[in-house]
Amino acid sequence: MEEKNSKIQSIIEYKEKLKDFRNRRAMVVAAVVILILAAALGIAGFIRYRTFSSYETISFDMEEDTLSSGYVKLGENVLRYGISGARLMDRDENELWSIAYSMDNPAAEVSGEAAAVYEQGGTSIRTFGADGQLGQVTTPYPIRKAKAAAQGVTAAILEDGGNTWLKYYSTDGTEIASFRTQIDSPGYPMDLSLSPDGMTLAVAYVYPEEGQMKSQVAFYNFGSAGKSQKDHLVKAVSYDDLLIPQLDYVDENTCVAYTEKGFLVFEGTTDPEETAKVEESQEILSICKNDSHVAMTVESSDVLQPYTLKLYSLSGKEIFQENFDFSYENMEMDENQILLWNRGEFAIYNFSGVEKFNGSVEEGQIQGIIGLGNRNYLGVLDQGLLYMKLR
Repeated sequence: MEEKNSKIQSIIEYKEKLKDFRNRRAMVVAAVVILILAAALGIAGFIRYRTFSSYETISFDMEEDTLSSGYVKLGENVLRYGISGARLMDRDENELWSIAYSMDNPAAEVSGEAAAVYEQGGTSIRTFGADGQLGQVTTPYPIRKAKAAAQGVTAAILEDGGNTWLKYYSTDGTEIASFRTQIDSPGYPMDLSLSPDGMTLAVAYVYPEEGQMKSQVAFYNFGSAGKSQKDHLVKAVSYDDLLIPQLDYVDENTCVAYTEKGFLVFEGTTDPEETAKVEESQEILSICKNDSHVAMTVESSDVLQPYTLKLYSLSGKEIFQENFDFSYENMEMDENQILLWNRGEFAIYNFSGVEKFNGSVEEGQIQGIIGLGNRNYLGVLDQGLLYMKLR
């Protein structure tokens, strides 16, 4: 009996020790998890609020002719275009491809992963992507503006004396659709944008009615939804006393229309609907977007900080607003940052409203600033290309 009681007591003691061990192990695991979470939050907070006071020059190419060329970000790379050709460079300054052409007064419009380089007032359009040229178009009338979709199809506004044309082209230059616009119906086209898949074209018109100027956003579908519709028109939305100078598709389903008061967001392809509308009471000085946000600067009431930077989601929700006194001339948005610059200085804000950098460039006058990721930037200067990293 004593032996049996001893065995029972041993089992009880073992179970208590096992329970104690499991409790201590759970406490250790919980402590480790808490430490990991705290470290992760600390790192995230450090990254979020870390600021930089200077930059390191990675390289400075003084032989690059920046005054007769344009530079835009195309995907993760930089597209250089000029009168004699275009080339794509990666963030390490390596040339990925180079294509020659002859074009007077070239301009470029980037839409997602595609760029349209076109001859303003001329008849030539080239479309480019990450792997090189996607398409080539020769138009019958002078080009005012052109935009491309991911596979290289192109839409353009053409002007022929008193007539204005909208034309849609395949990659080999074949005309897919064409229609003439008039000032009273449907109006004068201010801007246009193609969805990345090339299936939907949005056009912003301005037209007079009863002594007032009105605007209209028209959507043309080149798939099955627009086949039976005149000029492929599937939806038109009109606005009183509202100017819409610019349109941009951010994905196949979402189009952003910029107004002099703010912006509108449309969702859908066969029957687009307005899903967000933002209007500012103060004058808008600059506005830009990426595929998920819209940023704008407006006049503030603060004498010492006369500008207000605002960031919105595409649902119309305000993410932040910050007053500042940086006297900028240009503003662009990257994946997760807002870039402002003038001829001698540039500033960077993240999407939390933190000013990450504000400083001058000594190597030359700034023509443009392009973000290359991981604190790296390309400064397009009058003296050449400056590759730099914040520190």
